[in-house]
Amino acid sequence: MTLPGENLLGQIRGVYLSRATDGDILRRKVASGGAVTAMLLYALEKNLVDGVVAAKRTRGLAGEPVVARTREELLETAGNSWNIVPFEEMIKARIEEEGLKRVAVVCLPCQAQLFGQMREFPLLEADLSCRVRYVVSLFCRGIFVFGAFINHLQIRYGIRGEEITNVRLGEGHLIIQRGREELVIPLREVFPYLQTGCLICSDYTGVWSDVSAGSVEREPGWTLLITRNRRGEKLVRGAEREGYLELRDGFHVLEDVLRGAKNKLERARENMKRLL
Repeated sequence: MTLPGENLLGQIRGVYLSRATDGDILRRKVASGGAVTAMLLYALEKNLVDGVVAAKRTRGLAGEPVVARTREELLETAGNSWNIVPFEEMIKARIEEEGLKRVAVVCLPCQAQLFGQMREFPLLEADLSCRVRYVVSLFCRGIFVFGAFINHLQIRYGIRGEEITNVRLGEGHLIIQRGREELVIPLREVFPYLQTGCLICSDYTGVWSDVSAGSVEREPGWTLLITRNRRGEKLVRGAEREGYLELRDGFHVLEDVLRGAKNKLERARENMKRLL
C-alpha cells in the first residue's frame, strides 16, 4: 500500500481509530481511548503472551517498568506515559528476571527500534528476540532530562514533580495536569529540556513496531492505531473480534500524524546541522 508520507511513517498495514469497550479501562486515567490497554488485555487473557512490560507511574512524573501478568496489574499501568524516562535496559532486565517466554513490550520509538531489530537480526550471545511477541510503540516527540524539566516547572510555575498527575501531548503544546488544574505549555518552551538523543531522532511513530499508538486532537477519546505487519494486524483485529476494542477507519487523520512526523524530522535536521 502506497500512502502519502509513507517514508516518514514507515510500513503501514492498517489505520484505525479505536477505543476500549471495557468501562473499567475507560474510567482509568487514560489520554485517549484506552485502546493499548484493551489490546494487551486481550493478548494476556487469550494466552497470546505470558506478560506485558509497561510503565507504571510511581510518584509524579517518576515511573518504572513493570511486568503485568494479570488484568489488575495491566490496569494499573493504564494512562501512564513513556514520554518521561527511557527504560531500555530495565525492560530487558525485567524480561530476564521474570522468565518471560512470550512478551508484549509497550515502548517509545527508539526502544521499538531496539526490539524490532533484535527480532530481525538476533544476536545469539544476548538473544531475547524469540521472547518478544509484540512491540507496541507510542508516538513520541522526545523525553525529558528529568531533573532539569522538573526544576523548570517548579521555578516557573510552582509545580512540584510529585504533584503532577498526568502529562499529555497536544498540537504544539504540552498539557501538565495537577489534580483538576491543567497547565498548557508551548512545546518550544520545553524543547531545551529534551534528552540530547531526542533532538536528533526523526522517528515520531515507531516504525519498527508491530503497532503504533497515539492520540489525535480532532478525535478526542479515541486512540489512533497503525498496524505495520501481519502480526500487528492480527492483534488489533483479534481484539476487535473478541469484543475488547471498537474500531473505526482512521485514514482521514493520518495527515495529522504526518505533520507531527515532519515536524520531528525537521527538528532533527536542524539539530544535526548545529552538531556538525
